[in-house]
Amino acid sequence: MNDTIDFQIITENIASMLEPHVRLVEYISPSWNFIVVFMAMLFVVLNKQLYYLRFRMMLSVLMQPSDTDKMTREWNPIISINGLTVFVSYIALLALIVQKIIVVYSGNTILYNNFSFYIDICTFITAVCVLQYLMVSLYGWLFGIEAATTHQEVIHLSTMTILNIVMIVFALIIIFYPIKFILIITISIILIIMAIRIIKTFFEFQILSKMNLLNNFLYFCTLEIAPVAIAITMMCRLIVNDCVI
Repeated sequence: MNDTIDFQIITENIASMLEPHVRLVEYISPSWNFIVVFMAMLFVVLNKQLYYLRFRMMLSVLMQPSDTDKMTREWNPIISINGLTVFVSYIALLALIVQKIIVVYSGNTILYNNFSFYIDICTFITAVCVLQYLMVSLYGWLFGIEAATTHQEVIHLSTMTILNIVMIVFALIIIFYPIKFILIITISIILIIMAIRIIKTFFEFQILSKMNLLNNFLYFCTLEIAPVAIAITMMCRLIVNDCVI
């Protein structure tokens, strides 16, 4: 009888130990994430293969001021197919990273981890970029400094080319490992590159425009710094309060 009791106890313990449990996996990236990154990679490869000199020139503009003048003399990247693909890739990748940051830090995977929310972010970033372009063009036309404003727009677009390569690398990592530490590194690198672009453009714009230093400072604060600050504030409020207002 003791053997029977011992046998029952052993089998019951084993059954409880081997009982399967449901594994919970959070932040699983949907398939459209891979499509976004793949399309961005395809645009980069096509630009490098079909327009190698133009692609190389756009990558070097942030470090070599002379290439900006050469670029604008030979072709205008803003109204070219290269510029369009760079702009589309920039919007798609930046929106993807912003969406991942909001999803991971807010924990609201049901509401924010969907394609419609991603489209909303794309629309917001596109509207900001287009509004910046129109305001810069209007500012150059009003004060007769089209050369300075064109220089500013070319550097902005060329910086998008650099950011696209950086964001492709980090987006591939984030898709598989959406960790807060990696997201912090990613957004920090993006903001640093943006800051370098703004500082570089400010001093070169001052030389080309020959306008008052205070006017140019206010101009850059309004069109370059304020949109970034507003976007970061909206993202933080959306994470903390689940509302951008």
